[in-house]
Amino acid sequence: MATRLPLMTIENILRDHLRPFQCDCHAQEDSHITVRLYKEHLDEELTVFGITDEQCRDTENLVRLAQELRFELYATRGGSKSSLKLSGL
Repeated sequence: MATRLPLMTIENILRDHLRPFQCDCHAQEDSHITVRLYKEHLDEELTVFGITDEQCRDTENLVRLAQELRFELYATRGGSKSSLKLSGL
């Protein structure tokens, strides 16, 4: 079982790689993480559920995750709010 980085570290790395979007990370009871991306004062949002410890174990994996999140964010921009469950990215 992979050990993930501290939640604040995960959030900071994702924020650095997902600007200009804001990022909020929340740990779930099942040890997965939920990430919410949004822009201040805009009704544009992507919420991703089910991010695993493996995806958050080091900076390299978080940068890869940030790239995937950015892709999903732009792919779903047709709607104002989106949610997505990641599995095995």
